[in-house]
Amino acid sequence: MNLIRPLADSPSVRALRQGPPARALQGLRRLAQFWRFLSQIFHPLPTGAVQSAAETAARYQELANSLCVPPDRLVPLARFERAVEGEATLVGRMAHLAAEMVIANYCAMKTTDSFACAMRDQHAKPHGCVTAEFVVRDDLPGEFATALFRAGARYPTMVRFSNGNGKPQSDKRIDGRGMAIKLHNVERPTLLRELVPEKTPAGEHDFLLSSYPVFFCKNVIDYTELMDAVTAPCGTFSEKLAFAVRWFKFVVRYPRQFFTFLRIGVIPIDDPLTFTYHSMSPFLFGEDHVVRYIVSPVILARKISWWHRLFSGPRSDNYLRDALVSDLRPTAQPGSGQVAFDFSVRVRDRATPADVEDASLWWTAPRDRVVKLASILIQRQNLEPDRQYAGERTMFSPWNCLPEHRPLGSVNRMRLAVYLASLKVRQKLNMVSS
Repeated sequence: MNLIRPLADSPSVRALRQGPPARALQGLRRLAQFWRFLSQIFHPLPTGAVQSAAETAARYQELANSLCVPPDRLVPLARFERAVEGEATLVGRMAHLAAEMVIANYCAMKTTDSFACAMRDQHAKPHGCVTAEFVVRDDLPGEFATALFRAGARYPTMVRFSNGNGKPQSDKRIDGRGMAIKLHNVERPTLLRELVPEKTPAGEHDFLLSSYPVFFCKNVIDYTELMDAVTAPCGTFSEKLAFAVRWFKFVVRYPRQFFTFLRIGVIPIDDPLTFTYHSMSPFLFGEDHVVRYIVSPVILARKISWWHRLFSGPRSDNYLRDALVSDLRPTAQPGSGQVAFDFSVRVRDRATPADVEDASLWWTAPRDRVVKLASILIQRQNLEPDRQYAGERTMFSPWNCLPEHRPLGSVNRMRLAVYLASLKVRQKLNMVSS
């Protein structure tokens, strides 16, 4: 690698990297990935596989039907929020859909792997769970001081890197990427701890982030219509026709949301430790601030040039995990230190209910600002199997937070019920305790 880096920085190689041939190769590669991504949406599993999975899933339908969906407004609306028409009904539908997706994916995996476990309905495939430390700035501005963010505070932390899809698949396929952060030794109980103490360990606080700055749907209404389109049956000719009509209607009614949905997975990521992650949706911070979280790498741990990737052969189906293992291996790069991320907030200037209830809205006001609040320090370590196992049994939820950092907007209110439904079914299928 030491021989490669000087050559990669030479003027001739920089010219090749920026020239038309290089851009053409990159464009072709992204086009091929985009086509595979569309194929995942519009081409279902073979009929036999779908039928087999459906027959098996029918045995678990009682489990899905037995779900107790949390009542509407478990948490009163914040002053920035506004209710969405028919929200309780839509939230209930999406919670049941999440449970059914966990069951369907579980049954499909069981047809080829008898030892398969039920996985999350989203972000199913992990790249790895690592231990870290969350360190709040010593010079934290007073306006951002809360019970969690205290100047100089330090929290033992777990970080889970993952793909966004609900089914484990090759890292080479277009997909969103995720970063889930769990802080430990938090002194106050979280909202989720107060709501469902039997499923929420004490002393935790979660942050969930993804690889795109905004969410692909405005609110729970268009999210429901998108999921209805994605999950519509597509077996017979009439079902395929109805499937196409449903997608056409969604694209016509929500063109911005549709193209955002497609763009999320197009962003190329070579290494989980070299990318910036976003909370996508808004959160309360203290009493007056509305923010989105941003976690960005301080130093790029590894960046592979396009020409080195071209001549090094095809990447593996788990190349993101391979990169994570390589970057954090204790024996790699002797003398090098820890990997660090900046934990920041994008503060919305004079936030309104429209800023909160539209999770797909880009915040570009001139007086919006980004403020660094803390650092996430990841020491070099081996990805031990027992830690990965513990990470897959761990629950992450945006509502596992202190009240002054609560999620905002109908998309986040929906996530409360969806995450609980998914967790309950997953634990039942895996026969594990809360």
